[in-house]
Amino acid sequence: MSGGGKGRTALRALLVCQAVLVAGLTLSFPFLTLYLHEERGLPMGLTGAAIGLTVAAAALGQGLGGELSDLVGCKRVMEGAVAGRAVFTAALAWAVWRGWPVAAVVSLSALSGFAGNFYGPAVRAWIAHEHAPGGRVRAYGLLRVATNASWAVGPAAGGLLARWSYGFMFAATAAVCAAGLALLVWAVPRAPAARAQGGWDWGALASLRRDRRFVELCALTAAIACVMGQLVAPLSAHASAHAALSDAQIGLLFTVNGALVVALQHAATRAASRWRLSAVSAAGCLFYAAGYAWVGFAGGWGGLAAGVGVVTLGEIAVSPCLPALTANLAPERERGRYLGMFGLSWTLGNAMGPLLGGYGFQWAGTRWIPAPWLAVGALALASGYGFKRLGRSLTAIEEGLEPALEAA
Repeated sequence: MSGGGKGRTALRALLVCQAVLVAGLTLSFPFLTLYLHEERGLPMGLTGAAIGLTVAAAALGQGLGGELSDLVGCKRVMEGAVAGRAVFTAALAWAVWRGWPVAAVVSLSALSGFAGNFYGPAVRAWIAHEHAPGGRVRAYGLLRVATNASWAVGPAAGGLLARWSYGFMFAATAAVCAAGLALLVWAVPRAPAARAQGGWDWGALASLRRDRRFVELCALTAAIACVMGQLVAPLSAHASAHAALSDAQIGLLFTVNGALVVALQHAATRAASRWRLSAVSAAGCLFYAAGYAWVGFAGGWGGLAAGVGVVTLGEIAVSPCLPALTANLAPERERGRYLGMFGLSWTLGNAMGPLLGGYGFQWAGTRWIPAPWLAVGALALASGYGFKRLGRSLTAIEEGLEPALEAA
């Protein structure tokens, strides 16, 4: 693990790269739902299925990226992932410009998600290598700040670009990813491969199912990620159909989300380091339940913005805790493997989010608008109970408590 100032400098370099990359992605991908549904006339249920397919491909990339990070090193995987994202997103921009069939557009989106999501477990494994268990939640919290600093500006800019050309939005994303790749190659130091002498082992991947606590964490991760997955696609459709918001106003909802994370995440994770990670995760689930229930009854931009604000408090609590818990549970030589499976669970949950949200919008929401959002809230409450139950089997170190607190 890197020490002192050197470690902090390396983390800052990674955070800058994260901000650049996410800025590029948020210019366009939050609006893929609107493009497919409104521009191409795809029914909302099929639109949700298309977004779900894209995220499922991303989940596969997460699972494979973690294993590869252990074998060849985190930075090499990050570089390859960003390069793949740039190439496939440029192809996607061309497909949108030329009006290719919807199947081709969705396929290119899925390929972009598959290649790009090798990045997620690699960057989380890099942080786990650089930080001790007690400091990981703060480092992952800073990663969330970098991510959401870009969310604060990217979707708002993308909403304005959508009035001009959806194809241009995706081209801009490809260009920013290329810039992020150059920065990553130049600024972020390498971390050694955890199993440089090993080989790919499908049997070892399958053996993770014998770690009962980790399997339980993955199941809870998938459940709360399904709740998180309502923020972009289903909320965009709800805001457009039931609150008559424009693309620019919908973009500003995501700006509220990103700005709140930037403002509160660092202080929140510093405070969370004094509490058990499972308890903080359970509290975050309560905020998710309350926020989405509010969205179901809210009207107009102000009401939806308030609901998004409460949901964001849940995100601030849950998002940095889950990878920290995973890294703390993982053996040192298998951190990438564990974080890859965590990413797979997270992304599969996100894949189910738009799918279930889309059909909930199409069927239940047409009968009673709040119905799908109350169902989401119920899933969040169940997840909160699960995190509280999981915490009974975790040690203080696995919970990320500082050594002094553990001794106390």
